[in-house]
Amino acid sequence: MKVLITNDDGPLNDEFSPYIRPFIQKLVALKPDWEITVVVPDVQKSWIAKAHLAGHNPSMKFIYSKLSSTDNSYLGPYIEPQGGSNLPFQRRDQPRSSKLSRSEYIEWVLIDATPASCANIALFHLNTKFDLVVSGPNVGRNASAAYITSSATVGAAMEAVITADTRAIALSWAYYDGKKDASDSLMGTVAERSVKVLQHLYNHWDPQVDLYSVNVPLLPELTGVQYAPIWENRWGSIFDGPTIKERPDNLDIEDGMEHDMISFRWNPNFKGHRDSSRVFPGTQHDMLVIEKGGISVTPLRATFQHVPHLVGELSLEDTNYSVLITTPETEYIYKPLLAAVHKQISGAKTYATVEDIPIAHRKPLFHYGDYEQLDMDKLSEQNMDYCANSYIFRKALIRKHYLSSTIHNYVVKHPDSILATAFMETFTLDLDYAEFLDDSLDENWELRGELEEGKKWWIVKPSMSDKGQGIRVFKTIENLQRIFDSFDDEPEEANSEDEDENKIVISQLRHFIVQQYLANPLLLRSMGNRKFHIRCYITCKGNLEVFVYDRMLALFAPTPYLGCPADPEAFDPIDLNTLQCHLTNTCLQKDDSKSLSVVEFDNLEDIAQENKRKVKNQIHAIAHDVFLAATTVSSLNFQPLRNAFETYGVDFLVDSEYNVKLLEINAYPDFKQTGDELKGLIDELFQLSVKHCIRPLLDGVDSDEDDNFKRVLSHTPNKW
Repeated sequence: MKVLITNDDGPLNDEFSPYIRPFIQKLVALKPDWEITVVVPDVQKSWIAKAHLAGHNPSMKFIYSKLSSTDNSYLGPYIEPQGGSNLPFQRRDQPRSSKLSRSEYIEWVLIDATPASCANIALFHLNTKFDLVVSGPNVGRNASAAYITSSATVGAAMEAVITADTRAIALSWAYYDGKKDASDSLMGTVAERSVKVLQHLYNHWDPQVDLYSVNVPLLPELTGVQYAPIWENRWGSIFDGPTIKERPDNLDIEDGMEHDMISFRWNPNFKGHRDSSRVFPGTQHDMLVIEKGGISVTPLRATFQHVPHLVGELSLEDTNYSVLITTPETEYIYKPLLAAVHKQISGAKTYATVEDIPIAHRKPLFHYGDYEQLDMDKLSEQNMDYCANSYIFRKALIRKHYLSSTIHNYVVKHPDSILATAFMETFTLDLDYAEFLDDSLDENWELRGELEEGKKWWIVKPSMSDKGQGIRVFKTIENLQRIFDSFDDEPEEANSEDEDENKIVISQLRHFIVQQYLANPLLLRSMGNRKFHIRCYITCKGNLEVFVYDRMLALFAPTPYLGCPADPEAFDPIDLNTLQCHLTNTCLQKDDSKSLSVVEFDNLEDIAQENKRKVKNQIHAIAHDVFLAATTVSSLNFQPLRNAFETYGVDFLVDSEYNVKLLEINAYPDFKQTGDELKGLIDELFQLSVKHCIRPLLDGVDSDEDDNFKRVLSHTPNKW
């Protein structure tokens, strides 16, 4: 295998290029079958990226260092190759030294040129077809957008790809705390790690990759090797100044050939980096991997990254997309929404009131706000001049008794649907006061029969409440009667500390569902065997596309799950302390425990990746069928509009066999229950929602799919 070594730090040198000698020595020792050619700039040429010096005619010199050397001494420079060289530049009439054999010496070709020019000359003028170009090891890391776009190490690797279509790896050794000096022993260890990575990448080269940027830490211990994207950071000024000198006497003011008056001093602040607006919190980018002591491997294409949604014909007419955001600035979602709009919609302007929008810019308009703030008359016209973040009619999904009916009617027509097993057995109750429970059960004789049989545990929920209000667990008719009696009871003292904040008023709600209780929920030892449900955000666009956001949340009950008691008589259905292990809604928990109750589903340790995929695949299938059910068998109560989109918070349970059960669907979900630690998950959700739903409503152009935003349904309604 023929390998070209180049760099941007120049030939072996204690100050500017201390790493290349030990690297090449270790490479030759570990890979004796690799035919190594070293072509580097004659002096350090850092920070010039993939530059060539137009009009400059480079020349070569040659030096030789011993393979066994422990310092950076060498012989030369010579103006031509010496004895033992395989280079094509030979003058047969010139005697050569015979003592410089390849088995004992490293031959260095020095060119007074940039690293990219060195790579180009080597690739096209050494009569050798190289299998791999290794640029480096660079003195210091080449991570982040600020460094990698300036890196001549990476530039030389890119030159190999662009001009000679040759595989290339840019190698950098990252030092810490400004200390670039390292012992021979440590450099040998780092060199060995580097060679192992080079060999692996070459043997398993991904066909989509042009080159790799590899950063290896100068540390005795290693935390691992990880693929990592480039940190899209932002920097600042890298110069001090200006320094303005006094003008010399009797100097022609136009003469700038011999005197400098205004100058700047190179002084970059290497700690003054910051995230750009395009960095999602939690991204394990190259700089983070290095700071944690790991090897970062960044697969690259030899091109600038284009913005995929800007394609096709470019209209030079001004486009004014106006976005009206009536959500208060203090709301949890305001900043994520605003950032997503400005990033994803080119030229968008945001406003807080309609009056703020110039009349000429009110069409097209996207309005994001609470349901009551939207202009329902304009929305119902389905004119694309007014778009909004909610449908008008969607109670087929968001009211629990309607959802039960929707699923039942769909399963009757489609018995093979996943909904047949993914929705627990459910009954409805209609009553105004607790004293009418017996009459309501007479009307729902199937439920009465189940309760009298006494084999199952049940959960009762108000159909139109949210945040866990009024949810109770029970087994017998007596339990259920006691629950409803407690709702009708007046508190003894208005300010009692024991007052049940979870109570509801029956007459104000009237509709309830009674659902079979899942007695064998999945429990995780790492989370204290607490019951949990999954919160998944599902977004609908137009009439009708459905997207599932695959970064899901796991919301845990505050106490370990105790199961349902064997003796229902010993169970108090209105004791909130007893209920704690059964109810997973974080709205019912104290603030100091909420941070321990919300975890990203993908980060749960006790669930194997295979089972996580199984859960997500079931959620995709459930989402497909339940929204298809709503738009087909309950079209009066779910009417998606072509000029709207809406995000729902959908809750699921998982049993001990990893079977998923649909709990409920919530409009205007309470995003702030996610908390500050996982706000990056919500930031990404809004980025993807604006990209795939809001922007296409304005410009009519669909975006390429994203891994975390899965389209699970694309349905066109019948047109009669």
